[in-house]
Amino acid sequence: MGSGRWLIAMMLANLIAATHAGAGEKPEAVLQELVQLLPGHYDNTAQVQAEVAHGVSSPHEAVALDIVPIESIMVGDNVFYVQESIAGDPKRVLGQKIVMFGVVKKLVVQTDYTLTEPHRWRDGHLNPDLFKGLMTQDLRANKGCSLSWKEGDQGKLVAANDPRTCHSRVAGVAGVTSLLARAELGPIEYSISEQVYDKSGHPAAQAHQEDPFYRFRKISHDSE
Repeated sequence: MGSGRWLIAMMLANLIAATHAGAGEKPEAVLQELVQLLPGHYDNTAQVQAEVAHGVSSPHEAVALDIVPIESIMVGDNVFYVQESIAGDPKRVLGQKIVMFGVVKKLVVQTDYTLTEPHRWRDGHLNPDLFKGLMTQDLRANKGCSLSWKEGDQGKLVAANDPRTCHSRVAGVAGVTSLLARAELGPIEYSISEQVYDKSGHPAAQAHQEDPFYRFRKISHDSE
């Protein structure tokens, strides 16, 4: 087995082991903790400053996240709006999405949705009531890329997807790639990572090899 295939095979084995390890936990308790911890305003400026100070060749971008719970009768419970922007410049929006959590087959599952008209919902974290009119046709699910959450070490919640079912396309890379997404959540830190692999199991992008995670610190518990 080539080194690339061996790497992705090991990641899959670890993912399956982690899922089985969490099978005995009460998923409702994990879900409740998750939805309580997640909302807030975050940025990763501390991470970027530390990387620059240590001479990291490819430091992470300085990014801010605003995450707020929203209510929509048509969409469901445990739903959040997430807006990503340049840290210190909230007008420079990088991305928007809807995130939903639920219990599926005794696992706490996160499903991300793309907004079909993102400009319609821009800065929705400042006015969550806007989403009361959100309809299912306003959303497009990222199929095959759901994350499963469980209790981790040091009081954190951890999550990962199955890269065998999560695919993406990357500029300059031939064919469909596999996407391995991971997350960690604690009282004051939210870390996320997305690593892309080509069909041979080799990394399709080399950025941030020192630390694949964006490590966000919670600045406030709301978006104000």
